[in-house]
Amino acid sequence: MKIAVIAANGRTGQAFVAQALQAGHLINANVHNSNNLKPHPNLSILKGDASDRAYINKLLKDQEAVVSFIGHTKNSDQNIQTKTTEVLVEVMAKNNIKRLVSLTGTGVRFPNDKITLIDRFLNSTIRLIDPKRINDGLQHVEVIKNSDSDWTVLRVLKLQNTSLGEFKLTLNGPAKLIVARAEVAQAVLDMLEHKRFMHQAPIISPKN
Repeated sequence: MKIAVIAANGRTGQAFVAQALQAGHLINANVHNSNNLKPHPNLSILKGDASDRAYINKLLKDQEAVVSFIGHTKNSDQNIQTKTTEVLVEVMAKNNIKRLVSLTGTGVRFPNDKITLIDRFLNSTIRLIDPKRINDGLQHVEVIKNSDSDWTVLRVLKLQNTSLGEFKLTLNGPAKLIVARAEVAQAVLDMLEHKRFMHQAPIISPKN
């Protein structure tokens, strides 16, 4: 599969690119500034701003799926997820690319979600400290839901660089507290390869 990866040089993006390449997929990787991805014959790296339409047109050319790991960093635009997603769905539609997977936090709620106390506490704290981050996540999902893509929004509570553990995907949780970035990569790859969770927003949950 030909997969365009947004924020491929982020920590979660790197984990996904590594697994996708190992599985034999072809990757067009978006990197914004410095590139820290290891060279690979199936990896193409294009430096640029993921909210720039001309750049995204080049990145998405001849691709079959798009995965977005775009998130907030210290100096990023407060609406980075929404702005990038607006460009992505527009260019995808023009190029007849249907499959889109986007990563976000469990602060984005859906009906019937099972919210643990720690989930509620952590997201309430983020909302107090950085409400724009939560709002951006919510708004970018609305853009996705209103697109004509075959979308999936993957939701996680707390990401860390831990080793791959056991997990399962559920539609409403409860969320696994600590999620390894390799688990996100594995989940996204599975959803792409098996066309799972179309027009849904699964949560990475504890195995048991």
